[in-house]
Amino acid sequence: MYRSSLLNVQRQFTARQIFRSSLVASRPKISLSKSLLIPGLNLSVRWSSNTPNADSIDSSTTQAMQDIQSSLPSMDEIASTGSTILDQTSGIIGEASYHLGYLNSIGMANNWWRPTDLIQNLLELTHVYTGLPWWGTICTLTIVIRLLLVPLFIKSSDTVARNSRIKPQLDIIGKKMSSATDLSQTQLYNLERKQLLAKHGIKNRWLIAPMIQLPIALGFFGALRHMANYPVDGFTNQGILWFTDLSQADPFLGLQIITAAVYISFTRAGGETGAQQFSPVMKKVFTLLPLISIPATMKLSSAVVLYFAINGSISVLQTFLLKNKWVRHKLKIADVVHHPVPQDQQNKSILQTMKDSMAKGAEKSKKRREMQEQENKNKERVKKYRENSTIKIVSKKNFNKKNSM
Repeated sequence: MYRSSLLNVQRQFTARQIFRSSLVASRPKISLSKSLLIPGLNLSVRWSSNTPNADSIDSSTTQAMQDIQSSLPSMDEIASTGSTILDQTSGIIGEASYHLGYLNSIGMANNWWRPTDLIQNLLELTHVYTGLPWWGTICTLTIVIRLLLVPLFIKSSDTVARNSRIKPQLDIIGKKMSSATDLSQTQLYNLERKQLLAKHGIKNRWLIAPMIQLPIALGFFGALRHMANYPVDGFTNQGILWFTDLSQADPFLGLQIITAAVYISFTRAGGETGAQQFSPVMKKVFTLLPLISIPATMKLSSAVVLYFAINGSISVLQTFLLKNKWVRHKLKIADVVHHPVPQDQQNKSILQTMKDSMAKGAEKSKKRREMQEQENKNKERVKKYRENSTIKIVSKKNFNKKNSM
């Protein structure tokens, strides 16, 4: 609708310009009758009742043409008027994104249940009702969503801290479960583990809080990439600092470097809960992955990388707040108990750790398969025993006769 109105304005302006230019260039001859009326010009030419005077008529015609030329605007005035009209029309279109329903009119924000469309709807609401430019809209919505998730991260941090208190007992039970050769033994060890967690008031369902961010991050990624590829009205000029065009990639990779730095910081500080204890090998992995992400995301639009940078910065702030003892005491979060890392794990390389993990996984899978096969054999044995066993029902009289014989 907005683009069609712009095209109509341009067509009308072009037609008027061509008409006025041809009128000035051609200078047509004017046949004068009793009177010649020109808008804005009081000109009256009368025929003499005597013999017509040709010189008088020519001079009057020349004077009329000069007056017409002086009354028409110059080409500079026409050009300036046209540019003013185009600027005003562009301004109207530049404000299109500040109206609800704009994203839906261009095929976005079609529903409220898909993560991508949900984020687009929330972005439009924030953009319209706050009047912020798009870079401010992205930052504001990211901060609001992270604030809503803070209670979940507080519960998750408390759960991780309580687990750290009984980590030695949990490790022992885990080794027993790994070495068990019978499915019934594994179930007994699993029951023992549940009783230990219940005794210390631990509910591991709160550990999924960091995973809730995955669909949110995917929603932001899909929504902003779609809006940048279109591009949505205002995305090309409502950036900030060195990335004024949110639809294009950051030319200096500044956002990518900021994102990598903040993700390295909060993983080394204890994760988003501020209570996680990573081994030296995992710290190396979490340092390497963000660095690899710099060239991997260099072609993404600035809007997408801006979200990751803001989200990572909030994670760093949240990590250091949840690590603070005064904050943990006020929020009634348990203190983290740190355990020494075994010497054999400190000197392992990333490759060796991956090989050991794969070997342990294969061994567990083999034992699980063997236990399942043994369980199936036991079920078949019981089934055959039931089929072979027979139960006869006889009367009491016949039973006594059989015993007397």
